[in-house]
Amino acid sequence: MDVVLIGATDATRTVVVSSGTHGVEGFAGSGIQTGLLERRIDLRLPDGVSVLMIHAVNPYGMAHLRRFTEDNVDLNRNFRDHSGPHPGNPPYETLAEVIAPQSLSFWAEVRSWSRLLWYRLTAGKAASQAAVSGGQYSHPDGLFYGGTFDTWSNTTFRTVIRRYLSHATHVVVVDVHTGLGEFGAAEVILNVPESSPEYERAVAIWGQRVRTTVTGASVSTHLEASLKLAISQMLPKAEVTPVSLEFGTVPPMQVFKAVRNENWLHHHAGPEHRRARELRVRLLRAFHPDSEEWHTSVWNQGKEVVDRALAYLAR
Repeated sequence: MDVVLIGATDATRTVVVSSGTHGVEGFAGSGIQTGLLERRIDLRLPDGVSVLMIHAVNPYGMAHLRRFTEDNVDLNRNFRDHSGPHPGNPPYETLAEVIAPQSLSFWAEVRSWSRLLWYRLTAGKAASQAAVSGGQYSHPDGLFYGGTFDTWSNTTFRTVIRRYLSHATHVVVVDVHTGLGEFGAAEVILNVPESSPEYERAVAIWGQRVRTTVTGASVSTHLEASLKLAISQMLPKAEVTPVSLEFGTVPPMQVFKAVRNENWLHHHAGPEHRRARELRVRLLRAFHPDSEEWHTSVWNQGKEVVDRALAYLAR
């Protein structure tokens, strides 16, 4: 995990730009961070404002082209109190063996997709998305597993925040993600109600591109143990506006298939399997399309989002 602090070390107003929370999703955020550095963001910082860049929050996932950590944990479901019981996800329990199958044979896939499609037809799109990606704590080799302890990335991220932001009074967090939404489109996402101060500040900064998962208006499902929510808890004396910046890539079903198939490869087939390279490339392209148009869109919108955050903190 790489960290760069740009600006005065005693600045009380900071924009945090983080990448790689979901490993393989990290290349877009890395591109934004690199572009800001190459274009000398240090020369245009407002007085009293700094930028903290945290690169590859989940370095294992980014290095090995996985969405999950070395513990198979989805980091955005890991920031919770692990001392007590973890929440259940009954729909996931019902579908666990087809969400994360042990076989991708023809007939196994026919059975799996029949069950998944039937659940979507009977429960609806929103319920299906929540069942699959809302997070679960009972299947360590499954998808979107939140873990039962603080992962290395979790504890290291907390150390970084304490070290660099313990004196901060105003913090805007932009955690960059990909894989949800229309190709190249950007959405600023919160996990709090529209009546909350955080949501109102986000709208003041970024306007109409802001959505919250609480209302169901976002491309993302609602999460209660995400990295951005945890930052507010880490900095209780500061005004924290934490958001995800989500860039759309390919259709949702294509993303789900890529994640599902790579999970099968990792747990049941191994790196020497004849389909290993194919499935890894499909996962990478589901989250980082090989498209100059997409790259340009990510950079332009990412830079704009950071610039608006800096302008807000300069007021």
